[in-house]
Amino acid sequence: MNCNGKRPLSQALFLLAALVCHYQSASARDMPSEQSVRAAMVFNFLKFADFPPEAITSPAVTRLCHAVRDTRQAEALLALAGRKVGGRKLIVTDFTAQTGDCQVLYVDSPRRWNTASEHNTVRRALTISDYPGFVREGGMIEIDVQNDGVQFDVNLAEARRAGFNFAPQMLRLARQIHE
Repeated sequence: MNCNGKRPLSQALFLLAALVCHYQSASARDMPSEQSVRAAMVFNFLKFADFPPEAITSPAVTRLCHAVRDTRQAEALLALAGRKVGGRKLIVTDFTAQTGDCQVLYVDSPRRWNTASEHNTVRRALTISDYPGFVREGGMIEIDVQNDGVQFDVNLAEARRAGFNFAPQMLRLARQIHE
């Protein structure tokens, strides 16, 4: 989907909202790392996603599982722990250490995606990654951080199959939507 020339401003506003939520006390001279930008985008995606009722295993928490090699990415995702999304507390855990269902799964490689996608605990999870081709391989949201900004693609067919809906304002900002 294209945004008829409004993409740069609206995309910048989406990222700005994500960063404001993530960095409440950051000074203007502090530049967020690429990992922090991705974590902020993940948090924003959660705010703009409607989870299917069967994915909500607890009315009080949303479990974000991560399968990443980059310790800085894991730390950036862990910094989201305790925040509220849709009235539920966000719990962040390593996928290999998780003990319950994952409502959200963040992976960083095709190998980790293939391993994680075989588990029943992620069958109904919102899946997010930053590796190229993720949405073509059945993932739902693919983040692309580059020098000129942040873009993302959405596999709407896969998201709908799992029962997820996204706010129209989020979908308007997507670089590509696969239906």
